[in-house]
Amino acid sequence: MSPIDLDVTRSVRAYMASCLGNEPVSIERPSLDRVHAGLREAVWYSPKDRRALRAICDEHPQQFTRWLYECERDGRYTGVIMVWPAGYATPIHDHAGLWGIEMVLQGTLSVEDYELGDERGLRHVGTTVLEEGQSCAFLGTQGHAHRCTNLSARRAAVTLHVYGGLLDHYRNFDVGRGGRYVPVPTRAQVDGRIGATHAH
Repeated sequence: MSPIDLDVTRSVRAYMASCLGNEPVSIERPSLDRVHAGLREAVWYSPKDRRALRAICDEHPQQFTRWLYECERDGRYTGVIMVWPAGYATPIHDHAGLWGIEMVLQGTLSVEDYELGDERGLRHVGTTVLEEGQSCAFLGTQGHAHRCTNLSARRAAVTLHVYGGLLDHYRNFDVGRGGRYVPVPTRAQVDGRIGATHAH
């Protein structure tokens, strides 16, 4: 597929450029909350975007795909669009210590949050259901992990993500002997690019 550009990714790039200035975003909660609130106001997901992403959903109806729309030149954030086939769930995974913001553009997503450290290696601490237009943010500390699921059994979901750095690897948590979760280093796949991304 040829690179495409979207109104929603252009609006994210413009907001992040004005928000970051010459400084990285602090991982402290007040700073992340300000960025998250501003991003919700700045994002414009147009009918043209919906048609373009529908084409990606139709081209990969059974496949979870990740589309890079920004790798900011100073490495301060990475932007990804994800397309979720019906019923798809990720493994439990972390984000390599990076903060993150995740927004649902189409569909409904369940986000199960975990903390590292109990006898099984992970402890479930809560679940959030995000509907279209809703979003969540996380600090991405070393103790944080989560699993996301497209709750529809019939329709694809589309989400937009911003991560506080270059997210090219992370850890999945697989169940090992005795039911204990075992971290597995994983490379972040990129299935394509949306718009003019900048190399780190």
